[in-house]
Amino acid sequence: MATAASSGGWLHVAGSAAAPPDGSDVGEVIRWYRQREGWTQQEAAERLNTTQSRLSKLEKGSQALRDVNELRFIASRLSIPPERLGILPDRSSDRIPHPGTVSTTPGAPHDSQEHWRAVRAEMNRNRAHLGDLAAEMYPQSQRIPNTTVLTRAGWMPDRPVDLADVKLCWLGDENAHPTITGTSPETEGVRPLTAQGTPYNRYSRALRDLARPRLLDNRVSYRLREVAWTDAACDLGFSYTSYFDVLDVCEALSHEFTEAWLGNGRKRPSMADLRLRRSITDPFDLSARAMLPSINTLTIRRDPIDGHRMYLHKRDAAATAVAGGMYHVVPAGVFQPSSLAPAHQANDFSMWRNIQREFSEELLGNPEHDGNAIDPIDYDNEEPFRSFELARKNGDFRTHVLATVLEPLTLWVEFLTVAVIEAPVFDQLFADMVGVNEEGSAVSTEAGVPAVGIPFTSDTRERLRNEPLSPISRATIELTWEHRHRLLG
Repeated sequence: MATAASSGGWLHVAGSAAAPPDGSDVGEVIRWYRQREGWTQQEAAERLNTTQSRLSKLEKGSQALRDVNELRFIASRLSIPPERLGILPDRSSDRIPHPGTVSTTPGAPHDSQEHWRAVRAEMNRNRAHLGDLAAEMYPQSQRIPNTTVLTRAGWMPDRPVDLADVKLCWLGDENAHPTITGTSPETEGVRPLTAQGTPYNRYSRALRDLARPRLLDNRVSYRLREVAWTDAACDLGFSYTSYFDVLDVCEALSHEFTEAWLGNGRKRPSMADLRLRRSITDPFDLSARAMLPSINTLTIRRDPIDGHRMYLHKRDAAATAVAGGMYHVVPAGVFQPSSLAPAHQANDFSMWRNIQREFSEELLGNPEHDGNAIDPIDYDNEEPFRSFELARKNGDFRTHVLATVLEPLTLWVEFLTVAVIEAPVFDQLFADMVGVNEEGSAVSTEAGVPAVGIPFTSDTRERLRNEPLSPISRATIELTWEHRHRLLG
């Protein structure tokens, strides 16, 4: 398949699929690998510590199998690639601090860890400013006008594209191994020493031990592999990655830039001081590193009589690993399944469903899906998803995609989207809108009333230039403002 970088055309992928594996073919996979090894059902059942009768039911599909731990066990015992069963290799140990890694006594490891903590604290206090400086490392032609976010030809349409016209395609993982990872030598400079005096092997493990935010969980995620825009539609290609695989590079880039900025007297460093950033010769190359898109949605309550309102929140640096301390559009979240089980990975392979979950969590304060549920979400019948979908079908909840971009400090790939909701419907859907959620606090012009939001006006747009607004949010607001007549009537 020709990539968007080389052709700018539509995706045409031999062997591609509409969604990732959903676990429905587990039995067929088990049978194929069992027969390849020449095992009888009884021999394979003994290897799996189960009965021939149960294995027969699994192979016929008459008994469902969704438990992630059992799927991993089967994969290991029958030499089946985990991704063939719709799961990634187990990295659950990343959630637990390893003994003997945190230094509590004077010496080089302790000094290294304290320095690392201090740099990360400065990074979280100054992310908006640092993002603006980082953008200056790249040509003006690669920035959206009036913003500092990066984009390129073929990554942004001339006008907003209805979310219904964005088509997702599932790609195989063959030859998809990135060359730049969290263990690359270029990241060693931002990985502090463990108590044993050796560098942490990943940025995420240092973050886990030394400055863990409340929300830090390594999850199966959707890796963006292909982007192809036209004026009226978009095709996107995906495969698997994990949240930490992306964080290990993107947050390391941010940390490296902050450390060089501090060392340069709080002035923009040169590319010569940034070994990791310098190694990413083409920041838009979707094959060089794993790129997990965040979906950032500017929510607008459409009210032609009393005035349109928009919604932001301030992300809590103590709660989130990325974009902490800044004003950000709401809702926003990385594109990943709601749970680890394969059935979720197919059920949740939808930008609209991802956006719905973020609305549920960030505006209504519903618990975040923690990745442990067995049964997939019933978006057609469970609330608030049922009401969201009904409003969308009635034309009262319209969502458009504005662009694909890179955040300049972290080079994290982002989708910029806007949701326009009619005022009466907004008031019904978000009557119980919360002021504080797990990721931050709502921002509004009336204290204690988060549903008031902020006027979507030219005056507000100018005033926000003096606020710690994330580069991504500024770009989303700018593009929405540019297309306001098309989006708002």
